[in-house]
Amino acid sequence: MNYNILALLLFFCFQTQAQEKQIEITTSKIEVNSKTQTIYIISGIASTITKEDLAFAKKYNIQYHDFGCLAPVNFKEYEIKNALVFEKLNLEFGIYWQKEIKSSSMGFEKWKKK
Repeated sequence: MNYNILALLLFFCFQTQAQEKQIEITTSKIEVNSKTQTIYIISGIASTITKEDLAFAKKYNIQYHDFGCLAPVNFKEYEIKNALVFEKLNLEFGIYWQKEIKSSSMGFEKWKKK
């Protein structure tokens, strides 16, 4: 009897994990396909988004998301998302936007070297 209960609990645990993973994937697809792209940055205690950054965001139809002083756990995933936005900006606007972008954007320097 106890084994049946244990097996049932394990089954529900796996179901819960599978549902969480599926939600993350659909969120990423929505974000990549949306008209306004997000560039993720890490700053200090206070936000470092300036008027120039807001003008850049409006000009190139993007938005900034500032994590503050705490880096996200899945840092590489956000660098990859930023790289997709950088590629899209290159296709739409050429290389001129690279002089105007916030240099603290996650993965920008690494992407630029490639």
